[in-house]
Amino acid sequence: MEKKYKVAYATGSRADYGIVRNFLFYLNNDEEIDFSLLVTGTHMDEKFGKTVSVIEKDGFKIDLGVDLKLNTQSTADVLESMAVAVREFGNYFENNKYDLLIVLGDRYEMVAVTLAAAMQKIPILHLHGGEVTYGNYDEFIRHCITKMSRFHFASTEVYKNRIIQMGENPENVFNMGALGAENCTQIDADAVCEQVKRLPEKKYFVTAFHPETLTDIDLVEQTEIVIRALKTVSKQYKIVLIGTNADTKSNIIRDEWIEFAKSENVSYFENLNPDSYLYLVKNSICLVGNSSSGIIEAPSLLTYSINIGDRQKGRVRANSVIDTVCDEEKIADALKSVIQKIGLKTEFVNPYYQENTALRCYLKTKELLKKDISAPKEFFDIGK
Repeated sequence: MEKKYKVAYATGSRADYGIVRNFLFYLNNDEEIDFSLLVTGTHMDEKFGKTVSVIEKDGFKIDLGVDLKLNTQSTADVLESMAVAVREFGNYFENNKYDLLIVLGDRYEMVAVTLAAAMQKIPILHLHGGEVTYGNYDEFIRHCITKMSRFHFASTEVYKNRIIQMGENPENVFNMGALGAENCTQIDADAVCEQVKRLPEKKYFVTAFHPETLTDIDLVEQTEIVIRALKTVSKQYKIVLIGTNADTKSNIIRDEWIEFAKSENVSYFENLNPDSYLYLVKNSICLVGNSSSGIIEAPSLLTYSINIGDRQKGRVRANSVIDTVCDEEKIADALKSVIQKIGLKTEFVNPYYQENTALRCYLKTKELLKKDISAPKEFFDIGK
């Protein structure tokens, strides 16, 4: 019997798991691959909804679960969680070798996992490298992960070229499009929760808002500005709030959201499964906040997004993204402008969308597994 390739995907949140889920199904169903998930971050934490249950429901084998005891009140707390991740995953990779570890993006728990794997000489495939987001520490974390990874699936040609500019061999860098953009065309209506299905189409706004971790903005003031702007439309339209991520001081937003959700015509979801979230955004008037899903997924859902502040500054944008500073009047004006577009025909062009992204990522991964990567990775000098 031929040796199976041992492959794992490391996931730290509902966001990254929802993006890669269809790609992972392909890997999981391949008889030549022994596939599993390594789970950490908010997946293992009760206050963030303990979304490991979503992974279990999907039928994936989980080889490791690491509870980081997340505390987001300060950067020192976040660093403590990173230290736990480095220690636990370092010990695990000491005794469990993989032919390939797949990671996505720019989260602090993922740079810890990637560092542990790289030190243990495990080859890494990185998704969504080459992007820039100047408002938060994901910016430099993403580039760190790129340099520890051997293979790269970029989401646009701009990002592919940037990865090569960082000294990565062009033979190992591929523009595959964004998995999340393709997911928007494959929503499973049967998996959508009833609370979401009951919301009237184009009668509500969805808000997904996270901290800016590299700016000096006052997060309490910023969150209150967003709430006041949302109140300008909350008498006529429902406001649906989505739980924030686990970045530094995200507890401030969470507490404000839970309090705001006590208001009339406002509701709060700590977590939604991937299909429920995409369905929710698809049928909303607009996605408000600073989530990457407003940049990458919303255009494929034919939904406008109002992007507030600098968290996503630098990313390639679709024509449906409305950028605004965090100012009550300007956000309110943006909300009114989107209301005026309800029912109008608009051509949405998503620069992140390519056909069959999940399938192509799977097939390319199979090719990469067959490569001889015994030699250490070398820096690629452009022009030589």
